[in-house]
Amino acid sequence: MTRISTRREQTSAETRRLILAAAKELYLEKGYRLAPTKELARRAGVAEGTVFAHFPDKATLLAAALHEDLEQTIGRAVASLPPRDAPCRDRLLYLAGALYAYYAEDPELSRALVKESLFLGGEWGERVRDAVLGFISLVSGIVEEAKAQGEYAPEVDAALAGKAFFAAYYLELLGGLSGPEFDPAQVRNDLEVQIRLWERGLVNG
Repeated sequence: MTRISTRREQTSAETRRLILAAAKELYLEKGYRLAPTKELARRAGVAEGTVFAHFPDKATLLAAALHEDLEQTIGRAVASLPPRDAPCRDRLLYLAGALYAYYAEDPELSRALVKESLFLGGEWGERVRDAVLGFISLVSGIVEEAKAQGEYAPEVDAALAGKAFFAAYYLELLGGLSGPEFDPAQVRNDLEVQIRLWERGLVNG
């Protein structure tokens, strides 16, 4: 029974992988709105019903298809962050800039991802929220390092600072995506203006 269950799990996992690969390919090629699920299923080599057996709706499928890309983008940015003795502002703007650059690669698809992920439910809704909390925790850790360096006041609440940074980052992301073109450098510069104001409270405690 265990062997049968394991084989079924492996088959299911492979089917999910094929569906996600086909979804990503099709969304990048045709855009989210114009990508029919029937064609996605054909590319994945499965029935259309199988797609929805693994992913309950198109919004969930979009979030799942791009989740790994976002994780890898953050991972590469963290691996190449400026050193700890660099200004905290520069480290955080580097991280935000990497994400803005990712969203700028396909603004239309990014708009769909941000919109559909906002109130996503189910398993992938939880994953999206966990990813946001993970990002905030990452920022809070960078702020803690800055406190240890004496850059920010010791009484600064790093967790609260992480939330404040994410709010500013997300606001600028929405502003950039709402325009006809997405300029990641300009969006990053706009974020820097906010961060310089935000830092005043961190320095003074």
